[in-house]
Amino acid sequence: MGYWSEVDIAMGEREDERHLASKFGISYVELCQLDYEIESDESDDGVIYNYRVVFNKNNPKSILQKISGLDSNNTVYMSPWEFDDDHEYTEEFEAIIENSEYLSNFNLNINNLESLLIIPTTFSLKEILNRQIYISVISTLETFLSSSFINLTFESDEYFRNFIQTHPDFKNQKFELREIFEKQEKLNEIAQKVMLDTIYHNLPIVRNMFVDTFKIAFPPISEVYKAILTRHDLVHRNGFTKDGEHIIVNEENIKCLIRDVKDFVHKLSIQLNLYK
Repeated sequence: MGYWSEVDIAMGEREDERHLASKFGISYVELCQLDYEIESDESDDGVIYNYRVVFNKNNPKSILQKISGLDSNNTVYMSPWEFDDDHEYTEEFEAIIENSEYLSNFNLNINNLESLLIIPTTFSLKEILNRQIYISVISTLETFLSSSFINLTFESDEYFRNFIQTHPDFKNQKFELREIFEKQEKLNEIAQKVMLDTIYHNLPIVRNMFVDTFKIAFPPISEVYKAILTRHDLVHRNGFTKDGEHIIVNEENIKCLIRDVKDFVHKLSIQLNLYK
C-alpha cells in the first residue's frame, strides 16, 4: 500500500473517531485516551441491529463518567445509524422531501429515456447506450419508490406510526426506560436514516414496507424484479451473468422494460391515491 493511501485511511479513521466522540459527549482528545472495542449484535441473516462499544474498565474514570449512555458494564449501545454522518443524511433527506412531484418527475425521466432510443449512433456505441438506458430505467424506478415512500410517510402521522411499529430495524433496539424521552426526540431523525439506508431496488423488502406502512395491495413484482437482477449484472458484472453469459440489451428489451415499469408505477400510484 502506498504512503498516500495509508494517509487517506488514517484520516478516515480519525474522522470516524471524531464522530464517535461527539456521540459520546466527550472530546476527540479524551476519546483518544480510551481503550475500547466495537462489537455488533446481528440477526441470523446477518443484519446488524445494534452496536456495543465496550470500554476497558482501566480507562480513566474521569473520562468514563462523562460518556453519555454508559451502563454499569462500561458499555454503550448504539443503533447502526448512529455511526453515520448526520450532515450527509440531512442533505439527502431534504432533497427528497423537496421532490414532491415524484410521479411527474418519474414520467418526465421515462419519456426522456425513451427519446434516447431514437438517437442515431454507431453499432458499438448503440450497445453501450442501450445498457445505460436500461440501467437508468431501473434507477428512475428506485427514485420514485424512495421519494414516494419518504414523502408520504412524513406527511401522515398514521403512516409514520405504522412505519415505526412494523419496520424490523425498530424491533430489536435496546434502551433503558429512562432514555425513552431522548429516543422519542430523535425518532424522526432515526426514521429518516432507516428510510435513506433502504435499498429501493430490493423489491421484496420494499413491498413489505409499502404494505405495512400504507396498508395497500402492492403490485406484482416478478417481471420488474427480473429486470432488476439483469441491471445488477450490467452494473456489477460488466454485462455478464454469474455463469459468464453475455447480456445483450436491444431496443425491444428496453421498450418491454419501460412498459413493465410504467405499468408497475401506475398500479402503485392508484393504490397510493396519487392521481388527484
